[in-house]
Amino acid sequence: MDSTTIEEGPPRKKVKSLREKGADEEGLSTLPDDVLIKIFSYLDLKSISKCAMLCSRFNNISKYGTLYKKVHLKYNMNFHILKSLISKATCPKILVLEYMWYTQHPYSDSDDSEAQDYSEFNKYVKKFFKQSGDQLKILKVESCRCNDVLLSLSECRNLEKLELYRCKGTFATLPSLGNLKSIHFLLCDFLLNTVVDVIKNNGNLRKISLADNTNVNVDQVCETMSQHCLLVTSIYLSERKKIKTKSLKTLKSLSNLRSLELICISKSKFDLEDTLEQLAAGCPKLQKLAIYGWKEINDDNFIPALHMLTQLKELDLKGTNITIKSCREAALTLPKLKSMDVIKMNPIKKAELAKLQKEFPKIDIALDK
Repeated sequence: MDSTTIEEGPPRKKVKSLREKGADEEGLSTLPDDVLIKIFSYLDLKSISKCAMLCSRFNNISKYGTLYKKVHLKYNMNFHILKSLISKATCPKILVLEYMWYTQHPYSDSDDSEAQDYSEFNKYVKKFFKQSGDQLKILKVESCRCNDVLLSLSECRNLEKLELYRCKGTFATLPSLGNLKSIHFLLCDFLLNTVVDVIKNNGNLRKISLADNTNVNVDQVCETMSQHCLLVTSIYLSERKKIKTKSLKTLKSLSNLRSLELICISKSKFDLEDTLEQLAAGCPKLQKLAIYGWKEINDDNFIPALHMLTQLKELDLKGTNITIKSCREAALTLPKLKSMDVIKMNPIKKAELAKLQKEFPKIDIALDK
């Protein structure tokens, strides 16, 4: 949202109304307040600010809190603008909270962003959370390392979607949020068991995305989801430790799962046995399956599972050890399949995929390495 200010009082030089200029009675200035508020609701902050400068009536309309459903608070905002915006945003639904982006990983000891003085900005942020936090449904926080601000997230008790990027703190109050339906944590530094506690206390979670965080045990995450989040439909896991076979099998209890993405960074190896087959049997509604870098996946353990994934639309198995045999089997047996990506570090040649693409033109098969 644009950080342009909206004047607190009417403009110094009042513009004559359309009626005074002899304009048609149906001019904007003759419309009821509720109609004008509806019109203003389609404008961004910059446009509302310009309208507020036209006449005192428009200026008054611009102060309605319902116009500020989405609020963007940025670390370098003018404090006068920040104060004005917070006073008007009495019933926001979406908040984007942005601190200066930094290049170091959150758990790094050296970070130039820590030298920045955010004390005044943090004061306004905490005031906003206390004033309007319980109105928020969606919150996105970028690069916050102020523990007091992160503790204030407990004020957002009705929050349904939480996105944290490059944040660092104790997050002691985070598990107190109990209405979350979607979490996306990227490059954050948590204390042990924090994320597991968040998942455990939010049984209505539908979407879970975790990537490259500190102190996130993916085995515990999977086991906790399988016990407490049976409604989850989308899982994305890309942590530094590969999920163990035993923990991966627990996901078979998530019968509502539509999308599963497992990105392997670790080089450790496990025996998959019949894990994929059990997973496919327990998740019959799966529409997207993406497992990157799991060299344990081959024709022998994948094809039996493939026959159960009748609803699959997207298949992504880059970096596995399946052959063109599995690809052909997928094209033949999956009636809803729309895309397939099996390139990079596997035994399949580009010429084989090109031939398969000609045989099944309705399936988008990736050919470039």
